[in-house]
Amino acid sequence: MKRRAGFTLLELVVVVTLTGVVALLVYGAARAAADTRARLEVQQLAVSSELAWSVLVTDALRNVRASQDFGRPTLILEPGSDALGRPRDRLRLITAGGTPPLTGDADWEVVIEPQAAGLTLIARPIGVAVPARPLARLPGVTGLDARVLTGLVELEWAEEWSQPFFLPRAVEITLWTDSGPLPPPAVVTLG
Repeated sequence: MKRRAGFTLLELVVVVTLTGVVALLVYGAARAAADTRARLEVQQLAVSSELAWSVLVTDALRNVRASQDFGRPTLILEPGSDALGRPRDRLRLITAGGTPPLTGDADWEVVIEPQAAGLTLIARPIGVAVPARPLARLPGVTGLDARVLTGLVELEWAEEWSQPFFLPRAVEITLWTDSGPLPPPAVVTLG
C-alpha cells in the first residue's frame, strides 16, 4: 500500500485548534494592554489635575492681599455641611497670583467651594466687567473642610474666620470625597 503525501483530517483539526488558541491568547493580551493603557491615561490625567489644582490654590493663598478696592474683605471662611454632616466649607479671598491664570497685575476675587461637578476654584478679576469663571475643578471631590490658624501669641485653629480685613497665619484645607477625607491636609502659610 502506497502512502499519499498530505495531511490527515485529524492533523488539520489539531492545527486549526492550536491556531485559534494562540489567536485568543494574543487577543486577550492585546486587550489587557489596551485596558491598562486607558486606566493609566485616566490616572495620569487625575494626578496632573490634582497637581494643577494644588499649585493654583497654593499660589492664590500665598499671594492673598488686601484689595485695592476699599471695602472688600481679604479672606472669608464660611463653614458649611451637607445633610449627612460632611463639610462643605466655602473660602473667599482676594489675591494677586504669581502664576497664570491668576496674574499679579490685577486683584482677583477667588472662591473655592464644592459644587455638583466637584470642588471648584472660581476667579474673577476685580474692576473688570467679565463674568467669574471656573479655573480649576477636581471631579469626585465633594467636600471641603478648611480651618485658619489664628492668634499672635497662642495659636489655635478656627473653623471660621470672622475678621475679614485681617489675615490669619495659615490656612489648612482637607478635601473630602463621598467615602471620607483625603489625607493629608494641605497647610499654606499666608504672606
